[in-house]
Amino acid sequence: MTTRLRLRLRLRLPRHVVALAAALLIAVSLIPLTATGARAATPICISGAFQYDYQSAEDGTAKPTRTKPLRNANVELWGAEGNEDGHSLGVWGFTGVDDGSFNLCYTPTTTTSLRVVWAQAWSQSSRLWRVLDYNAQYYTLQSPTYLHVTASRNVGTTKPPAATARAWHAFDTINPLWWYRANPASICWSAHELDNNNCTELNIYWADGNDKASYDPDYNQLILAGTVPDSEHTVLHEAGHFLMNRLYNGMFPKSDNCSSHYIPTVSSETCAWTEGFADSVAAYVLGDNRYVFSNGTSTEFTYGNGWQVGDQVQGNVDGSLLDLWRNVDGDWDRSIAAITAKQPATFSAYFNTVRPAANPPLATGSAALAPLARHTIDYGPTIIGDGKYHSLTNGSGLALERYGSCSATSGANASLGTLDTTRSWQRWKVDANPDGTARISDGCTQPLTLTAPSSTNGAVTLKAFDQANGYQKWQITKANGTLRLTNPQTGWVLDSTSITVGATAVAKPPSGANSQSWAPLA
Repeated sequence: MTTRLRLRLRLRLPRHVVALAAALLIAVSLIPLTATGARAATPICISGAFQYDYQSAEDGTAKPTRTKPLRNANVELWGAEGNEDGHSLGVWGFTGVDDGSFNLCYTPTTTTSLRVVWAQAWSQSSRLWRVLDYNAQYYTLQSPTYLHVTASRNVGTTKPPAATARAWHAFDTINPLWWYRANPASICWSAHELDNNNCTELNIYWADGNDKASYDPDYNQLILAGTVPDSEHTVLHEAGHFLMNRLYNGMFPKSDNCSSHYIPTVSSETCAWTEGFADSVAAYVLGDNRYVFSNGTSTEFTYGNGWQVGDQVQGNVDGSLLDLWRNVDGDWDRSIAAITAKQPATFSAYFNTVRPAANPPLATGSAALAPLARHTIDYGPTIIGDGKYHSLTNGSGLALERYGSCSATSGANASLGTLDTTRSWQRWKVDANPDGTARISDGCTQPLTLTAPSSTNGAVTLKAFDQANGYQKWQITKANGTLRLTNPQTGWVLDSTSITVGATAVAKPPSGANSQSWAPLA
């Protein structure tokens, strides 16, 4: 979800040196040059680790406490040789990607010891991302302080207090997104930026209080307030919007009808694309197929009860993207490159235009169409005259069927039933008529043909085929990855009284209702 909330920075970035020899930031040890007067001094190295405890929404509604290392945080050595106040000793590094460790070395310039010394982590990783409070101040984490240090020492493991642990959880959760960003050209977030010293930085604001999760593309900033960071999916979803903005070179795609949107229901093509991409980023990075809310509840990206059909449903886009990236393409790297190059506005544009234009092309044939069909997005060849039997759904995983099974005689109603592909009364063959319309017959031994009613909102029935019967003719059109079945005799569209088991299929005047959209599910 995006918002226009803006917070202005009041703090200049600290000066530091970033040593990056590869795309992956690693913990480093930096030893400053020693002044002439202290050549005999021995370097003093302060080592240790930073970790944090957090409440894990990914582990369910109980949200048990877990511990992780604080990775890739800027860490700085502070201290003093003489009686002056402790200050930055000019030694910077990064906490380790495996264990949050650090090892910072300083050679005294006027003595052979340090009167006071400590290590301090900042809620920033290089200048790639950072977490700030609502006053635009960094969160810092300080190791134990030691006095009169004459030799290297390990200061142990330091954790933040519970009051600020969520800020550090949000910070650390961004790491895998940066690792997966698929930009071989620079350490920046996308290939649009090639200067390693001038990457667009992701700004994240966290403070305790009411839960809030949003992204403002104009300021490249996330608001992750309250308990929101307990869900790594939510953190990565909002950061996924930032990643999309960088892939689109700062021109975040327009989203219509997106002020309120839900995973299983229709919003719009553009909203389903931007929100579906963000959902999929989080699930891809975390290696699952779901969205986890900050209270520990979750939704799997599997078409079923309560779901609508087509590519205007972000959950259908979610499942399709993840299946393509993992099971068709092998990973998302070539998709990221293709999206960066072409910047599609919808999932349809991504699949039908961007994927075939990739170099080399990404699959759009049967291997790629099959996973989309499982998520009720039909971009494949027409089912008219293909000689196959199909299940048809218009929501909740239910299938159009002859009510009463194959034993029901001519005149039986068409209705919705629980999908079972072994039931021939749920299987439909679509044959072309000479006049360009189609007839739709079930798979029973004595098939009956779908027949429109003579009055609006009347029940659609199954009758013996009569080639002269205009109520048995259907015009099939495709939009948003779904089919609309219109009876030319009346101009009415195949619909249902509700999306529940046993609901009667009816014919209604055409509307924008998703219940008038049908998808070949199997």
